[in-house]
Amino acid sequence: MEKYVLQLKRGLEARGHEVDIFCRTPDDSGFHILNKGLFLPKREIQPMISAKADTYFARHLPGLDPEVKFMEVDKYSFEVAAAYFRPAAYDIIHTQDVISARAFSRIRHARTALVSTIHGCLSTESLARHQADGLWYDDYTKTPLWRYYGLIEHYGIMQNHETIMPTEWLKGIMVRDFRIPEDRMTTVPNGMDIEGFLSEMHKPAVTPDAGGRKIILCSARFDPVKGHVHLLRALCQLKKVRNDWVCWLAGNGQLEGRLRELTAAYGLQNEVVFLGKRDDVPALLNKSDIVVLPSLQDNQPYSIMEAHVAGKPVVASNAGGIPEMVTHEMTGLIFPAGNEQDLYGNLLAVLSEDDRRSWLGQQGKEFGRRHWSLPLMTERILAIYEKALQKRWR
Repeated sequence: MEKYVLQLKRGLEARGHEVDIFCRTPDDSGFHILNKGLFLPKREIQPMISAKADTYFARHLPGLDPEVKFMEVDKYSFEVAAAYFRPAAYDIIHTQDVISARAFSRIRHARTALVSTIHGCLSTESLARHQADGLWYDDYTKTPLWRYYGLIEHYGIMQNHETIMPTEWLKGIMVRDFRIPEDRMTTVPNGMDIEGFLSEMHKPAVTPDAGGRKIILCSARFDPVKGHVHLLRALCQLKKVRNDWVCWLAGNGQLEGRLRELTAAYGLQNEVVFLGKRDDVPALLNKSDIVVLPSLQDNQPYSIMEAHVAGKPVVASNAGGIPEMVTHEMTGLIFPAGNEQDLYGNLLAVLSEDDRRSWLGQQGKEFGRRHWSLPLMTERILAIYEKALQKRWR
């Protein structure tokens, strides 16, 4: 999401538009408008909201799931902060998820058009996290938590003037599971500043010495939905047949401790390297030979777009919208999400066959430089802005 916002800002400003970014601070201590130096600490609003929520929930919803309570307090904190920064000044507010879309629908000025790009599905991401804890799909979809997230999805989209979906996969989920009319959503694939990215690739990057081994790069936050556990298990199999590779994990998140424990348990300390959160992914790609993404759920990940543009062969799961990005045996290799044996087999194939690895990278590069253009995405989004502006008074 962060990359999308920054890329879109760059594309819109190149067309002469003025763009502000309202968001949380990196440490989640408050809210700010990045380019104007405006800041509101969370401590000034959240305690009041939390106290009111405690009173209300205790009276009307005893036994409420703590996850719902947390989400509600967080949602209203976001809404109060957004109102504090006076959104009436803007012609268009472009939100990036259903929670912020719902918040701004309640506080926007009548002359402001509301557009949202939906980067994922709260309900299915929550499902993926609970499945990692052993809860089955049929059981989870009967819970109040699933219904709660479903309502947020529905109202977070229905109250927009226009809603953008990066993939047909996500659009289909919203139609099927959350009763969103298909004509309320427009599919616009993500884009990126390709020339800027290629320039960043050639900057120096501080990395461990790979010792002449092939480098497999996985750039993704450490979250259950990203499937790192399955990657480690596949790498454990890979180590049994060849040792001419190393896997760099670029990212951070809640699962880092668990992943480090598994790395040690599987005896992969010499093969798996934790790089931490990196701002130099283009330079990391320049040093890499293969890109892997083992997601259990994903929409349209930038890591695949960047791998294509960089000309690196992609090994990715068939989760979410990824099959709309990668054609098996053409622009990468696809395996069923969570299938460690097939993931291992694909990694072994691209490591073993130099010509195949080179060909997949070249095919991905040609595809990516045609399809992931920032000007193309910007042009499509500006057309959606115009449609939203025409609807705002209705």
